[in-house]
Amino acid sequence: MWPRLAEAWRRPGGYRPGAMLTRLSLDWPELDSLDAEEEGERRFRFPHGDWSFSARERVEAGWLAHVVACEFRLSVPGAPGRARIRLRHGGFWRRSGIVVDLLDGDAAALAPLLERLRADADLRVALSPLDFKRCELHGGQDGWQIHLEPYGASEVACRLPLLRRYIGLRGVQGLAVLASLAACRRALLAEEAGRS
Repeated sequence: MWPRLAEAWRRPGGYRPGAMLTRLSLDWPELDSLDAEEEGERRFRFPHGDWSFSARERVEAGWLAHVVACEFRLSVPGAPGRARIRLRHGGFWRRSGIVVDLLDGDAAALAPLLERLRADADLRVALSPLDFKRCELHGGQDGWQIHLEPYGASEVACRLPLLRRYIGLRGVQGLAVLASLAACRRALLAEEAGRS
């Protein structure tokens, strides 16, 4: 009870849990949208696909304003041990490919996966057009989890001046999110298959 009360106290005024995820569902009418167990979270599944991913609202409070961002998560089976890998755009002014950084884990054991990710043309093509804040692969006892937070699928709300603006995830950006999740998933599954 106390953690929920503390969470409600920290929420900025005007935040509407689940409202942004409803708008995201309208951006992706071709995907099946399923309610999740937690407030501010929703699952999406391809109609004829065998995998699904979740979208979770993340609130960043500021003075007289707040941002509701969407973080996409996809679980991939495997036994990688502890690992944290960050994918980001290369190049300062222009995008020049994908940079793969190992943030945590055994560098020697993860070297083949890091090379696979660096050389993966599908992953590079999927991530190149995507405007994203964060893309990380987390490994643990339960397998891999992909965390992807694009700039799209977010909402900015101000109290002064009174304003609420939704940044949609349609067209190229929406397709790039789906393609990036699929490319990361395929690379991780290929790595696990190569180890067994």
